[in-house]
Amino acid sequence: MQKKLLMLNASTHEIPFILAARKLGFYVITTSTKKDYPGHKYADEYICGDYNDYGEMEKLARKLKIDAISQACTDDCALSAAYIGEKLGLKGHDTYENAQIIHRKDRFKKFAEKYHVITPISKAFTVVNEALLYADTCKYPVIVKPVDLAGGQGIHIAESTEEYIKYIRIAFDRSKEKRVLVEPYIKGTLHSLNTFIVNGKVASFCTANDYSYENPYMTNSGVAPADNWGEAVKVLIPETERIAGILGLVDGQLHMQYIMSEGQPWIIEMMRRNIGNNWMSMLMDSAGVNWPEWVIRAEAGMNCSAIPMSRSPVGFYGYHMIMGNRNGVFCDVEIEPEFQKYIYQFTLWQGPGFEIKNYLSDKVGNLLFHFSTEEEKNYYMPKINELVHVVYE
Repeated sequence: MQKKLLMLNASTHEIPFILAARKLGFYVITTSTKKDYPGHKYADEYICGDYNDYGEMEKLARKLKIDAISQACTDDCALSAAYIGEKLGLKGHDTYENAQIIHRKDRFKKFAEKYHVITPISKAFTVVNEALLYADTCKYPVIVKPVDLAGGQGIHIAESTEEYIKYIRIAFDRSKEKRVLVEPYIKGTLHSLNTFIVNGKVASFCTANDYSYENPYMTNSGVAPADNWGEAVKVLIPETERIAGILGLVDGQLHMQYIMSEGQPWIIEMMRRNIGNNWMSMLMDSAGVNWPEWVIRAEAGMNCSAIPMSRSPVGFYGYHMIMGNRNGVFCDVEIEPEFQKYIYQFTLWQGPGFEIKNYLSDKVGNLLFHFSTEEEKNYYMPKINELVHVVYE
């Protein structure tokens, strides 16, 4: 009998994992309250459901008699998958407790402080007035962020007491769990390290530079490998393995964002969920590893000891999520001729007439590209949003 895998979402970002699961022979069932999500049509079956309702998801998983569950590309899905996996005794996911430590910013920072993880020490708040009183103690600038949102939502840098008070109120308002984190602002460059853990050791990895557009707290472009990646991984891979050992993490993917400041990498956050933004396609091309397939293998509790170590980078592979610079009605995407020769994949998600309601988060398409030299990368990446831009009606 064909084994069943429950995919907890079906946006564009989940499609590579849906396809990988089907290639591995699973009967894939997607679930989400968003019936129009494009990933549903790539699955074998779609059942409407709310992955934030753990009780509903547990009942659905038991009814379907699933053999595996995938946490898709959101923090909420990662928590749901860990909860269901624990209840059903499925392999391939951490305990629900560990999932909360990794995917809730305040829980991770508390863990990091206890075990001296290389990360900015933060202050967590659950009461607005207590957070406001902290304004006089701060050494500005500081970053204010909700603990339970991704994609840069609700995050701001406060340079003064007035800004701090304003941003604290915004962060509490945006947080679903009404929990907020305040931490020192570290000036540097933003990067990612994606690792695959087998028996507590990093068996494969890839690094990238991360870039933002109008929303400075959300990544919409990346290039692999990262600048000075060799220097960074000497510190971060042992730290990753140390964290995996302390928590007893299961085999699979562990992703982090870090800031490189004066030669020192600082971990900003970690996650076990799958990475969106077509990051995986860039990673596969750069590292030469079919990452989605190995992620699904891990989530299904399969043996992952044969995962190949990523190859030495050949040039620079990148992705770019296409976003506008204002709200309005989308017409088309214009790509400057000088940049077109570097692109090897271009996909539009939206057509003419699509209304961009929140230009800080709405994405209309994506592309993959490759540079042969570091000079090309350094020349084009700072202006990629000008080279690939949205045309409005």
